[in-house]
Amino acid sequence: MSRNRTLAALASFALVAALAACSTSEAATPSGDGSGAAAELTPLTTGGPWNGVAGKTPVATGPFGYAVETGIADAILAEHGFEYEGFVGFNNGPPVVQALQTGDIQVGFIGDTPATQAKASGLDVPALVIAKPSSDIWFLTRTGGVTTIDQLAGKKVGLQFGSNFDKYGRAVLERAGVLEDVELVNLLFADALPALQRGDIDAVPVPATTAGIWRLANDFPVLSKASVDDPDLLATNVSLTSRETYDANPELAAAVWDVTEAGVAKIEADHDAYAQWVFDATGSPVEVVKEAELWQYGTQAIDPDGLKTVQSTLDFLVSSGAAPKVFDVSTWGVE
Repeated sequence: MSRNRTLAALASFALVAALAACSTSEAATPSGDGSGAAAELTPLTTGGPWNGVAGKTPVATGPFGYAVETGIADAILAEHGFEYEGFVGFNNGPPVVQALQTGDIQVGFIGDTPATQAKASGLDVPALVIAKPSSDIWFLTRTGGVTTIDQLAGKKVGLQFGSNFDKYGRAVLERAGVLEDVELVNLLFADALPALQRGDIDAVPVPATTAGIWRLANDFPVLSKASVDDPDLLATNVSLTSRETYDANPELAAAVWDVTEAGVAKIEADHDAYAQWVFDATGSPVEVVKEAELWQYGTQAIDPDGLKTVQSTLDFLVSSGAAPKVFDVSTWGVE
């Protein structure tokens, strides 16, 4: 989604939230007698990076989004005093954090790197959920290019700076001993694809699903997969909110986790149905979704392995000079 389209979508959702706020001036839990309960629910708008094909309406595609799609989220949210309004798609994680700070969205689903960067930069963004690491990343190279990571010395690598894929790419290049010898280029995925096709860059790490889609039409070799070669570099996702939103809605963490748990159960019950929904929602072919998805889900809102990933991300950001403020990862999550 372009910047203009993102801002237009955000403005539209902000208008919806503002109109809802005019009609419900105070957040309250349902009265229990069924009279006017829906009007008393607090509107909840979520947001996150969106990489679906043109013509598709942005949706959250993880467990939370699947729970919304299958209709099981509404009752859970209502029990906690919320009513789901919709999802805003962004190009990457940092704009999601900005939207949380302005109150245009109340929950942001982003990768651990931009989430940790925001916290380490001094922003008060409580973590509602820190998921079990399960986001695979594939390092693609251009057709006819190098065949191993160490051969990227002297080449150009596209990275989406500040993302999980930035962290992964730099870590893999460092492990191969060539990080200092590679020219790094900041590219969004939409720009990285044509750059790789033209040979303007020699390689790029991308989400496994994105890699699968690109490879349907391009003979891009896979240099490395996090799940196979560097499982400790698997990315995770963090559900964030702002301090102002959380203080005004103490049930938010429980609500987001309960919906997420319900979505996980629904996914685990039928992987094929979930893969079909992702295709319908994003245009990602079913076979690509099933190959890219690791089907790994935690049983706690603040997953222990997720915390380890966040700690490694913080260490990476500090060592690279990108994180100006160290924080205690163990106290970040709220439950």
